[in-house]
Amino acid sequence: MKLSCNCGCHSNQNSNCGCCTGVDILTPMKITNLPGSSTLSYRVGTHATFLETMKARLANNSFPALNNLKTRDANDSSIAFLDAWATVADVLTFYQERIANEGYLRTAVERQSLVELARLAKYAPSPGVSASVYLAFTLEDSYNIEIPVGTRAQSTPTSGELPQSFETSEKLEARAELNILKPRITQPQGITLNPDKPNATDASKIDKLYLEGIGANLQTNDLLLFIFGNSDKQQIWRRVQTTELQTADNLTKVILQPPAPAIPQPGSQTTTQTEQSGSSRTPTKAEKIEQILKPPSRQPANALQLQRTNEQIFDPKKVDITPWLIKTLKPAVGSAIYQILTDNGICSELQQIQALGIKAAPFGHNAGLNLVLNESGQFTNRFEEWQIAGVENNKLPAELQKVLALDAQYDQMTPGSWVAIERADKNELCIYRVEKVENISKTDYGIVARVTQLTLDKPWLQEEDISLEIMRKTTVYLKSEVLSLSEKPIKLDVSNKTEPATKNDICDQMEIELDNLYEGLQPGRWLIISGDRNDTSNINRVKGSEVLMLAGVRQDVNPNLPNDKPHTFLKFAQPLAYSYKRDTVTIYGNVVKATHGETRTEILGSGNASVANQQFTLSGRPLTYLPGLTPTGVISTLEVYVNDVRWYEAETLNQLSPTDRCYITQTDNDSNVTIIFGDGKNGARLPTGIENVKAVYRIGIGKGGNVGAEQIKQLATQPLGLRGVINPLPATGGADPESREQIRRNASLGMTSLNRTVSVKDYADFARNFGGIGKASAVYLSDGVRQVVHLTIAGADDIPIDKHSDLYRNFLQALHKFGYPYQPISVDIRELMLLIISARVRILSSYQWVTVEPKIRAALLDTFSFDRRELGQDVRLSEVISTIQQVTGVDYVDVDILDSVSETEAKQPDLLKIKLENLAKVGMGISTAQPKQRIDVNLAFAHPIAGKRYSPIHPAQLAILSPQVADTLILKELK
Repeated sequence: MKLSCNCGCHSNQNSNCGCCTGVDILTPMKITNLPGSSTLSYRVGTHATFLETMKARLANNSFPALNNLKTRDANDSSIAFLDAWATVADVLTFYQERIANEGYLRTAVERQSLVELARLAKYAPSPGVSASVYLAFTLEDSYNIEIPVGTRAQSTPTSGELPQSFETSEKLEARAELNILKPRITQPQGITLNPDKPNATDASKIDKLYLEGIGANLQTNDLLLFIFGNSDKQQIWRRVQTTELQTADNLTKVILQPPAPAIPQPGSQTTTQTEQSGSSRTPTKAEKIEQILKPPSRQPANALQLQRTNEQIFDPKKVDITPWLIKTLKPAVGSAIYQILTDNGICSELQQIQALGIKAAPFGHNAGLNLVLNESGQFTNRFEEWQIAGVENNKLPAELQKVLALDAQYDQMTPGSWVAIERADKNELCIYRVEKVENISKTDYGIVARVTQLTLDKPWLQEEDISLEIMRKTTVYLKSEVLSLSEKPIKLDVSNKTEPATKNDICDQMEIELDNLYEGLQPGRWLIISGDRNDTSNINRVKGSEVLMLAGVRQDVNPNLPNDKPHTFLKFAQPLAYSYKRDTVTIYGNVVKATHGETRTEILGSGNASVANQQFTLSGRPLTYLPGLTPTGVISTLEVYVNDVRWYEAETLNQLSPTDRCYITQTDNDSNVTIIFGDGKNGARLPTGIENVKAVYRIGIGKGGNVGAEQIKQLATQPLGLRGVINPLPATGGADPESREQIRRNASLGMTSLNRTVSVKDYADFARNFGGIGKASAVYLSDGVRQVVHLTIAGADDIPIDKHSDLYRNFLQALHKFGYPYQPISVDIRELMLLIISARVRILSSYQWVTVEPKIRAALLDTFSFDRRELGQDVRLSEVISTIQQVTGVDYVDVDILDSVSETEAKQPDLLKIKLENLAKVGMGISTAQPKQRIDVNLAFAHPIAGKRYSPIHPAQLAILSPQVADTLILKELK
């Protein structure tokens, strides 16, 4: 706007006063804001426009007193004064614009502004949620203690991390013997005389046995005597073929010679080979990945949800309630009750194994032939065999048939010993018991020697046995040592999906037999099983771990093993998800649930009844919120006590009566929590007292609590007897407080969800309002059997959501509790798609690539980040080009590749390989249909399968750029 001046300089073309230079009034400037703008324009002027306007008004006829001020020199004090006021106006309008922006949800940039705006819509931003984990404690030997609630452990940080504290959520009756439980890896060898059990082995047919230690001096063809009783008919002898020392297990494996040639069954080998070849299909790479990605078993959330039938509680064959009742009523019986109740009465028990390693011969076996003399006593040049000493009338007297004189003196022979006599003339070997032992000098057959003479329990010679040739063909086996029989290792056969699992694998079962007898295990107790998986198609050293809830315990023997000792059998609430190699399995018995955070007790101050709305601020931060069954999914750990009486938190003070002992909390941008009490009208005032206001709370929250497996190793509180701690499984479920963008996006949920679920959209709104969940979409689908509301969720900041975590369990329960309980609901975790972008960018000549490239990369990573993308949101080539083109310094862009890789494709390495090979051909003159104009990102959908009624539902997809895989975003300068 032009002003008329009062000096007349405009009419005088030769005027040089310049007092009317810049006579345009520029303020207030016109304000225009287009719909959908991310910022508001609210300034009526800037320093330059304010200064020019004031200068213009100096020459206005409305101010005659300023007619004589004709200077416009900036150094003049008057003009300098105007310049100062222009600066003031510039500052005031700048902050007024900022204040205006903070008054709207879309344009606000301060988190506190967004929090207050959301509060107007009755939406409280999620404060974050604590991670949860299962801790396994180790006790000192012989200690049995109760680990109290709040026992604290701490993680060992890796590079770039801070230590995180965890506290137990439940008390635990811990026992030292339960530190590490092992499955049974050995069993009795089951050697019997006449076996009547499936796992028992006839001593006459056994092919191998295991001995304790590695010092048994056994040689090939040594004789072993299996002693079952006092009668010779209760003894079995076998010969040694080879021995194998197993030093790692301190065992000696003895291979025995077969008692008779094995007769192969016709076609048996062919059948076995056929069966093996039929089950030896090599799994594909996709199948192997699917095996490794198999989720662990889902156990009850806690002991209260453990469902057991009366049969599972009282059946003596399934649980050990009988010995517990007897021990409680008759404590003096002690642990012997288990042996009494499990006695199976097996007879023909193997008493001893003797090695008959000393070979002897009967006296006279080495005597020369007898000279034949004529009637006159002269040698006739002929020789003949001796008769056995004592033969009368060509008959051996009965009293000599049980006598055996050895070729030397053997001092180890005692009455009751066993000997084996092998007669080559009859091709037989018989066992005899020694009744009498004599060390005598014997003179017969022209030989004089000091020998041991044995009297046996039965004749070993017959009446017609009169020739000394029998002695020459006889070998006597004497005891060299007594062998100690050990338990044999259970077979460790490998099983996988393509081959049937053996009974010796720990797989897909609800019961495990332990290596010993353990008392004190009760149903509802947490256990963790860990070991090398055995179901991954011979992929070595794939470690698996599962949390299990104990559903029952019995102390029993294996009915298929003769003379077995009682062992503990653990029964689980749900079967194992994985198969494990038995010798690698570890079962942690002292397991308890824990959550992220550290407890503090703080004296807040003194109450003053004369002060309304008294306030206190907690010194610790951030306040811990635990997963809970609430509409928001979190529960505060803050407890406030006034005069040792607990006061409770309320959402607002408005609806409280003057006597309600309640308070509200407010959290600022720095996570400081302020506690505000009532004013006597809305909520009770604090009573006057000295330091009578106390708070108990925990600090620590967020993604930092999602520590890896075996990372929690330090005890922060250590009761007497407690030695160590470990987390075999990672901590999960921890989420940070909502960010500004998340609050901006979710603020309307306070009015739309109303903490209940009715429509399909309500389910998605309810999920986004649940602590720890960042994104959600809901669709109404049919799975071929029924109509279901299918929810796809993604964790806040895309944290992994374990389907066994408190977050997931509470969310499912909250859906049923705050919605229609009979509505079928299905919940899945989002399917991630990683974008692949390769582009060549031409920059303006006045810019450098080294400074522009990081800005382009940051812009793309922001545009296609988790915060900026929604489930099912497609990616267009135009978005990529527009994002790059908006970066300062970019002239134009040429996108070479726009593609993606999904989780489904990641499970099929062969298909993924083909896709990557096609991408590698881009730019080589080969048509590869790149870049794609659009990446389709699906919402949840049902996929019908031909011939099947049930249609599996696939979760919604989320397409993002990941900075973790640098080569998915390639930027090159186009010169």
